[in-house]
Amino acid sequence: MKTKKHQISKNRVKITVTVPAEKMEEYFESEYQRLAPTVNLPGFRPGHAPRVMTIEAIGQARLSQNALELAINEGYQKALAEHGVYPVTPPSISISKHPSFTKSGENELVFEVEFDILPKAEIGDYKKIKVSKIDPQALVVTDEEVEKVIEYLRRQAAELKDVNRAARSGDWVLISFVGSIKKVIQEKLTSQNFPMVIGETPLVPGFESNLIGMKKGETKEFDLELPKDFADKNFAGKKVHFKLTLNDLKEMVLPKANEEFAKKFGAEKLSLLKANIKKSLEQEKKERETRMQIATISDQIIKMTKVDIPKSLIENEKERMKAVLRENLQKQGTTLERYIESLKLTPEKIDQDLEEQAKRNIILGVGLGEIGRAEKIEVGTPDGSKRVFERIIELCAK
Repeated sequence: MKTKKHQISKNRVKITVTVPAEKMEEYFESEYQRLAPTVNLPGFRPGHAPRVMTIEAIGQARLSQNALELAINEGYQKALAEHGVYPVTPPSISISKHPSFTKSGENELVFEVEFDILPKAEIGDYKKIKVSKIDPQALVVTDEEVEKVIEYLRRQAAELKDVNRAARSGDWVLISFVGSIKKVIQEKLTSQNFPMVIGETPLVPGFESNLIGMKKGETKEFDLELPKDFADKNFAGKKVHFKLTLNDLKEMVLPKANEEFAKKFGAEKLSLLKANIKKSLEQEKKERETRMQIATISDQIIKMTKVDIPKSLIENEKERMKAVLRENLQKQGTTLERYIESLKLTPEKIDQDLEEQAKRNIILGVGLGEIGRAEKIEVGTPDGSKRVFERIIELCAK
């Protein structure tokens, strides 16, 4: 088997692979030997029928196609290994000489594979990356922070008790409301049977205070002016008329923070629950600080890595990111189109932003790969990039 590399451009190569006739005959024979035992012909045991009859039963075309695929797959891998190139896009394969798979015919195979590659990257002195060590004080968890989690867990485990009184802060309520602007109902400011806890579910500034003092079944109307920095720019700074109905009202009865309470969360004692919470908060803080370190390092690697990225690779990464975005939005019950509309952007602007991020992702990946090779770290492994970041922190953090 022979291979010859042709450099089409800095980012694209073509390799011609020639598979000799005798090798193609081996591939054909290999497929014949694999499939012959599966053939059942009357009067013969499986695999013992005459060759001509067996080939006819399997199909000459099927054997030829299978042999061709084996040759191309093996030839492609051999070409990559021989020339030390790594495709960044799926290869385009064309056959310039087909084998006949006959004794009298020409059985040599010649095919070409063409694909994009990353040219050699140039990277600056990564050992001069500036990154700070994690400040031990940033990892300290206070008793107050632990108590906040305990309080949150108590509220999560609270029982809802029917009460016959006016609503007050801390109550669980089920409400329906209609928001309108100049007597036109606004769907985005309207909801039916919306559950919330007064004082803990921020909706519109001033909205919750109107709930306090209401009784179950009561309806009231009021006007609110939305803030100028309101999330939905369509309503920012506008006066909204609300019609609010309190459908249900319950008091939240919180459990005592004791051993029985701790057992609900997998701890034998309250002290053990608090210790678990503290450990978890410490881990969260460490992960947050590490993410900040990685972000700082990533920005510098991107700036110091010089590489000419094939357009096809950028496009592939952009489409991958767009597919992930679509999937995440779908899980949230919305679409990419609605998301774009809510941000007051255009599809072109989203594409542009995704393309820029795609470039950053690729350059960062190339930079990490170069550093990994220099530090003898296999970046292709699941934790390869993590190990490169850890090595940079080890070398550079001050």
